[in-house]
Amino acid sequence: MSELDNAVKLLREHPGVTDVAAQRAPDGRRVLAVVPGLAAAPVDLRDHLWDALDRADLPDVLVAVDALPAADPDLDGPGSHTFRAPSTPTEEDLAEIWAETLGRTRVAADDNFLDLGGDSMTAALLLDLTNERLEADLTLGDLLSAPSLAAIAETIDNARR
Repeated sequence: MSELDNAVKLLREHPGVTDVAAQRAPDGRRVLAVVPGLAAAPVDLRDHLWDALDRADLPDVLVAVDALPAADPDLDGPGSHTFRAPSTPTEEDLAEIWAETLGRTRVAADDNFLDLGGDSMTAALLLDLTNERLEADLTLGDLLSAPSLAAIAETIDNARR
């Protein structure tokens, strides 16, 4: 898929990648299927692309697979990371808090707290910062039951109404 050539080339040169292939999902999304090495986390590979490429060169989804070719990778399961930036004010504020708390340069709207390395200690800090800065009343249950940053932002926005 020529529109993802730059992303494929960049990942092929990455020491944490064993193999990579571009494909189009049945729903039309441009997908990079990556076989990561032992020390490479898919979210870190996603961030590497995000930092190095223009927005037009980014895939819609980066998904980790055990081997290529992956006939039907799970585009919404663990190891799958989108490039959708936070788009609402609450999502943007949450992304900043998550990045600070988790030591990341950026957080996507579809990222999950646990997938980014969140644990009980960071959850407590994240809840304190979120509730203080956003004047929210988010609970640990809210954080763990929401599938993404965007879902948590929606929970906060709904509570404000």
